[in-house]
Amino acid sequence: MITLPIAFECITPCMCAGADQSFSEIRPSAIRGALRWWFRALGGTQHQEIETFGGGEKVAASPFQIRVGNFVPKAVGQLPVPNSPTSPKSYILYFASIAGGQNATFGKGPRWNAQGMLGTGTTFTLHVRQLRTIPDGSLNLFQDSLKALSHYGSIGLRVTRGLGAIQAADATLDSFAETDQLLTDRGFTIRRSDKTHRIWDAVLEEAGKWLQGDLRKEFGAGGVNKPAQATALGSIKPVRQTSAVHLRPIKLNDKLIFSAFEAPHGKVLGLASKQSHSVPVLKNRDFTLPPPV
Repeated sequence: MITLPIAFECITPCMCAGADQSFSEIRPSAIRGALRWWFRALGGTQHQEIETFGGGEKVAASPFQIRVGNFVPKAVGQLPVPNSPTSPKSYILYFASIAGGQNATFGKGPRWNAQGMLGTGTTFTLHVRQLRTIPDGSLNLFQDSLKALSHYGSIGLRVTRGLGAIQAADATLDSFAETDQLLTDRGFTIRRSDKTHRIWDAVLEEAGKWLQGDLRKEFGAGGVNKPAQATALGSIKPVRQTSAVHLRPIKLNDKLIFSAFEAPHGKVLGLASKQSHSVPVLKNRDFTLPPPV
């Protein structure tokens, strides 16, 4: 039976809100949703998901209790607004900066304010308590999902583009190597830079350079130069598809490193997006090279 606390830290700003979209907090429902995503991506079946998270035709309760405690928020400080909507950093921050506003201009969305974003260094403790036994297969998948969340988890807005990154406070180089092996064994592709950063917007700018200068040049998001298409990088048209590629910084030895992982297409993509690829987007990319200009 699982009963444990895990101390977490926000390593990039987090926009995780409830009914009041202009006020961020760490919500157990967001943690549960992230764990459920990892459970599916790691190979959990629909039956195992119901065993682990509840639901189904009989609306069974989850055997796991998720609680958040010791929440210590940190202010995000001055919000960075790039000079141009087409700068690398805006590729990461633009949609977050207009979120919640139908006609908001860049950096003017109702959620883009000091209260709407938790700053780096925000800490909390995740308490997980198992209330009843479940089959070993589902239990092992849940434990694997906790490990993945502790190293590559994200919650809130724009989690596939670097915001809302949460990481276990005791994560180490060795624990990342163990988690990377777990994920690659389950069909994930992982790539990372060898450059380190001290501040969050610098590592997200590096991510933006790769997104703007490389990934979006190959897989368009729309516009006359590169029409939108259903791909693993995500799309709104012709079909709505969340990205299987997560630009997800990690923190090691108090330094931030740009990294990215790609979930198995068969677990997270719809048919149209799966048909666009014969190999993972990240398979032949090398983030130790300088980002494209």
